[in-house]
Amino acid sequence: MAKTLILSVGGSPRPLIESIRHHSPQNIIFFTSLETENQIEPILKELYEKGFQPQKHEKIVSPSAEDLNKCLHTLLNRLPEILYRWNVSPSDLIVDYTGGTKSMSSALVLATIERTSTFSYIGGEERNKDGIGIVIDGKEKMLRIINPWDELAIEEKKRIEILFNNGRYSLAKETAEIAKNKVSERERPFFEMLTNLIESYRLWDSFEYKQSLNKIGKAINELKIYCASLEASHPLHNLLNHARKNLEFLTGIDSDEKRKVLDLLSNAKRRAEYEGRYDDAIIRIYRSLEKTAQIELKKYGLDTSNINPELLPQSIREEISSKYYHERKKKIQTPLYGSFQILKAIEEEKNERGLGSKFFETYKELNNNIIESRNLSVIVHGSNPLDKEKFEKAFNQALKFLDIKEEELPKFPKLKLI
Repeated sequence: MAKTLILSVGGSPRPLIESIRHHSPQNIIFFTSLETENQIEPILKELYEKGFQPQKHEKIVSPSAEDLNKCLHTLLNRLPEILYRWNVSPSDLIVDYTGGTKSMSSALVLATIERTSTFSYIGGEERNKDGIGIVIDGKEKMLRIINPWDELAIEEKKRIEILFNNGRYSLAKETAEIAKNKVSERERPFFEMLTNLIESYRLWDSFEYKQSLNKIGKAINELKIYCASLEASHPLHNLLNHARKNLEFLTGIDSDEKRKVLDLLSNAKRRAEYEGRYDDAIIRIYRSLEKTAQIELKKYGLDTSNINPELLPQSIREEISSKYYHERKKKIQTPLYGSFQILKAIEEEKNERGLGSKFFETYKELNNNIIESRNLSVIVHGSNPLDKEKFEKAFNQALKFLDIKEEELPKFPKLKLI
């Protein structure tokens, strides 16, 4: 990639020559008005005489030096094409807004703010007109090379908070990554940490536990370093503590099926609250019942995807073997109802009362609030979307049946970054 400098042209050419010599770009884009277009050749001639010759140079000419809209329109029409043709990346573009009218300088900054993070300005130690005019030739001074994204990042942090706290994890991550690539080196580690943290929750929200665990561990280590220099009252300390609790929950989840049940219910709540996807939420609730039955049957060596009839209680062996035999797969596979039916028979054989018995004792409520709602979902067999009321009934019924308190469910943090 070639370093490219774009300058607004107008007034004394000396600051522009000083900027070009300071940055030593391979490519130059001159942004001029009709009145200042004639300054380009003398500038290039002086540079050639001093041994500097850019590989490429272009000009963008605004029909007006005073009209901000015309200046901006001209830049937005011409600049993207030049940068694309030259294959200029944001990290290779430098914007010098020293020359030209105030409208030209303003338009140049507005047109490039999303394309680069490096802006420069040439000032001077002395000016004419009692210190308020243009810089006196020979007194030019590179005042500063600035990155406005360090200040704009405050707004980006607010945007990331809103996106994350409303379950828009992919967009929050994308926003953090864009900011990371635009801010200065000093600010970059923060957005690197934030990108990793958001990605860990995005992965978790997609049930990708192993990848999430790796990301959240890395993010916590980065966040610890960042928090070390902050006052104890800073909200990032709360974020760190919450992330540690989440890490504790995630650790070992692959081998702890009961945690997965809790996570299914937590995920269902996020689908409903953040996205209004009540069909998806109720399907997850249904799955939490199904998974619970699978966990219980596994204790007796029974796998619902391939039931061994020899392990079934005699009282239901024939019924289950015939009713749930999958002809094509040559296996006995039980759905929710059949799984709890087996569990109830096992409990009766042992003269015990457990979830199998409870399922049939409360079947009317479970059927009305969860099973029937799931079956009526557009995603399953129905034709109308489910609503908030149906979700709340299903969610509360599941908590009651599984004897789970809502506070037991894992919760994602609420981001507060500033």
